[in-house]
Parts: sequence; C-alpha cells; structure tokens
Amino acid sequence: MKAILVVGGTGAQGAAVVRVLASTGDFGIILFTRSADSSQCQELLKLPDVEVAINSAPQGYDLEAFEAAARKSYGVFLNTDGFSLGEEAETYWGIRLYETAVKARVQHVVYSGLDDHFRNSGYDPKFYVGHFQGKARVQAYIQGQPKSLTAWTITRTGPYIEMLAEGMLPSQDANGRYIFAIPLEEGEMVFIHLEDYGRYIEWIFRNPARSAGLDLGIGIAHTSGKDIAEAFTAVTGKEAIYQSVPFDAWAKAAFSSFPNGADTKVGFRSGKADENLNMTYGQNFEGFFNLYKASKGNVGLVKRDYQLLDEILPDRVKSAKEWMEKVGYKGERKALLKEFR
Repeated sequence: MKAILVVGGTGAQGAAVVRVLASTGDFGIILFTRSADSSQCQELLKLPDVEVAINSAPQGYDLEAFEAAARKSYGVFLNTDGFSLGEEAETYWGIRLYETAVKARVQHVVYSGLDDHFRNSGYDPKFYVGHFQGKARVQAYIQGQPKSLTAWTITRTGPYIEMLAEGMLPSQDANGRYIFAIPLEEGEMVFIHLEDYGRYIEWIFRNPARSAGLDLGIGIAHTSGKDIAEAFTAVTGKEAIYQSVPFDAWAKAAFSSFPNGADTKVGFRSGKADENLNMTYGQNFEGFFNLYKASKGNVGLVKRDYQLLDEILPDRVKSAKEWMEKVGYKGERKALLKEFR
C-alpha cells in the first residue's frame, strides 16, 4: 500500500481526492491538518487507511511536521488554500512544501494548480486573478525542477460544478421559474467535477511513467449559462433560464456574509492587516469571470484537451446535464467551500 500525504485534504477538492484514493484499497492517506477534531476531518477518518499528521502552525505550514509525514509517504498531493493564505503566502508555501517533499525523498508530488491566464493574455490587468496567480507562480517553479529526484505532475483545475449548489445557486421568481444569474455574458465556464478530479489523481499515482512531468488541464466541457439552464430543465422538468447579470450585483449577493462584503480582502483569515493583502474578493472574481467571458468554444484563454481527458477517464462526466443526472441535482443549496461555510 502506497502512502499519500494530502495537504488540503479537509477542503472540497482534497476531500474528494481522499475519498477516491481510500476507496481503492491500494493507498493509505495521511491528512496534514491543523485539527483532527473538525467535523470534516472526523468524517474522513471513518474511511479505511486514513490517519492524521498535525500541522501545528497557526498560519502557513509546520515544515518539520510536514517533512516527518512526507518521509513515510510515497507521494504528496499538494493543494494550498489561497483564499486563506492570500496570494503572496500561497506562492511562498507552495514552493517551500515542494522543496521539503523533495528533501524527504518523496517519489511523486502532484500539485493542484490553476492556469496562468494572466501571462497567456499578455498580462492584461482585466484578467488578473490573485488566487490563480499564486498557484501559477508555483507551477512555473516546479516545471523548472528535474524529475530525477522526485517526479512531479501539475493539474490545472477550475471552478467546481458543485458550486451550482452554492456560489452559483439558482433563485426562483414569483412563478417558480429557476433563474441562473451569473455574470458570464456569452462566455463559457470550464467546470471540474470533484469526484472525477479524485479519479484523475488516482490515475496519476498509478501511472507515473505517463504522468511524471505532465501538465494536465482538467475540465468537464466548455459550458455556457444557457447550457446550464437547459440541462436543469432537461433533468428536472422545471422551467429555468439563464440571466447574465452585472458583476457588481452578483458579487454583492455572493459575498454578503463576508466582513466587508465584496470589499473583503482575499486572505483576511491569515491574520495579516488589510494593507498587506493584495486583492478584494470583488477584484479577484471580476477578473475570474472576465477569463471565462473570453473562453468560448475552447479557443479563448481557457483551453482543454478533451481527447486526452477522455483517454484517461473514458467514463468521466462530460456535460452539466450528465453531472446533474449523476448527483440528482435539483437546484438546492449544499455547503461546499470553507469560504461560505
């Protein structure tokens, strides 16, 4: 049994990876977490062959504890949380955790990243997204490292389609019609399905000869707002429409529970003063939606090799409709992200 040390395992993405790996019977999981008593961690500890290593650092990561756990591990799945850390700290800690994993002679590091759309746009400021760039800089660093000591793989993800039950939850009008109000205009989102993401990670660890050095962009399909509404009607039989709303109106509603609404700084939980954090949630997500407005038809800023993804996971979810059918989606709220929990 190969031990996999998981950073970020109690978050939405990491928990999906843990569940998939634990279900195989071939991987032991070491969760690197600050609290073994959290409800998220306790749920994962019910799975077979899952144990905990404690990150005792109040912010950031305890490198000594991480190294001790890494020395017992075949591989590391590394997903730092830029929303908690802030952009600058995520860049620093991503690099230091990678370096420490190599020092510990881990055989394979899988880094959960995001596309460098800012660079790909020619550094156009309207496409600057802090939580993307914190990871993109780490990816650029890892891509320059030799695979002779430690194999590495990068996965580039995107918004979770499960966010249709939280950040992009539909509302209902007076006639009971469902309204998906998203500031997307005619653009297309590139969602990932969390369970399938866990299965990609399983494939990576099982196939190091193919996955070492791979920079894998993951997605279900390029999906418009109209696609989402039509899929909902087809699956549930309930009338639904897509409305492209002004970004400010969406952000006001989406971040209404945050200390300063959409003006709250990304990384505010890190303990840093506001002046030491780079972007507000409003600024961050305005750039985020600008990316997908410029990504229609798999020919814009966000591109995916769907033929390769079909080869890796032939039975992957390939559309919003397939996902809604699979999970029984009915437009109901479901807690997912720590930011909204």
